[in-house]
Amino acid sequence: MVTSDPMVIINVVVCSAIVLRLMFFYKAGARHQRWASWLAYLIILAYASVPFRFLFDVYAHTHWAAIVINVIFCAAVWRAKGNVALIFQVLRPRR
Repeated sequence: MVTSDPMVIINVVVCSAIVLRLMFFYKAGARHQRWASWLAYLIILAYASVPFRFLFDVYAHTHWAAIVINVIFCAAVWRAKGNVALIFQVLRPRR
């Protein structure tokens, strides 16, 4: 039985928005950065687990702090248009 807890549903929608934006990132003419690709891949795997667990009725409870963090990260992902390299410039290797 799928839960109807509004906090859970909000978190599932936010996590899905993050995953979809990262999955469909494309910047014409951009130079490929391997570290950013792998980081995006890991973030997609982590955030995609929430909607999948919800669909398989394993995700029944969340905390408001997790929702706040996910909303902030979702805003950053959408602001950067899915460009992980822009979000994590601090992690960019120096040359």
